[in-house]
Amino acid sequence: MRTSTDFIASLKHEHARLGRVLEVIDNGIWWTKEKPGRVKVEDLQEQLETIEGALDKIEHVVGQIGS
Repeated sequence: MRTSTDFIASLKHEHARLGRVLEVIDNGIWWTKEKPGRVKVEDLQEQLETIEGALDKIEHVVGQIGS
């Protein structure tokens, strides 16, 4: 059975994982200056909505912890 320490370690791992995902963004774009993307900002709307939905779910789950 996992302990609360294991749970905290798992949350820290996922926090670091989210940080790595966010580091991929270079000045608000999902590509580096050395290899510029060719995607129009308008085309990123679907991806933005997916990210927003995932964050909403995460926020809900975290809000339920300990309730």
